[in-house]
Amino acid sequence: MASLVKISMLISRLCQFIGGISLIVIVLATIADVATRYVFKLTGGAFGFTIKGSVEIVSYFMLFALLAAFAAFVERSQIIVDVFTQKMSQTLKGHMMGVFMLGFFVISIVFAWGMYENAFDALQYGKVTQDLRISMMPIYAVSAFLSVLLAIRSLIEAIVIFKTGEFFDAEETGA
Repeated sequence: MASLVKISMLISRLCQFIGGISLIVIVLATIADVATRYVFKLTGGAFGFTIKGSVEIVSYFMLFALLAAFAAFVERSQIIVDVFTQKMSQTLKGHMMGVFMLGFFVISIVFAWGMYENAFDALQYGKVTQDLRISMMPIYAVSAFLSVLLAIRSLIEAIVIFKTGEFFDAEETGA
């Protein structure tokens, strides 16, 4: 059990890193885009350098950031409403959380498979992004990889919950 928890925490840290890098890229792309547009406006068009495809850059890295964040914090992903759960025992809440984690496992496997197929379709048919004209294959591949990490973490967390009965409870932590 301890090795599963260590693997889960390692995947969580990897996903936190990927999500952090993605957010940094989003911020830098946005800052550079705004700055170059402002310089373009100030010079009356004399300085013609603007960042093309910044919307694509931000949107694809936002996808990576969201998938990574969900994989990193999947055990905290359920909002428990006190009105519905205040009279439930911790055991019942734990079983519900375990079922939710298994649901996340199934959904993330389906999503990963779809992204995997899209990656091969993009490679086979030469699908490219609209503005930057780069291959969609790496975008789909990274999304599939992050979805697999989400599936692994969801399964591990479900196993831990069903074996130990312990789960992240926002009611107890005050979060």
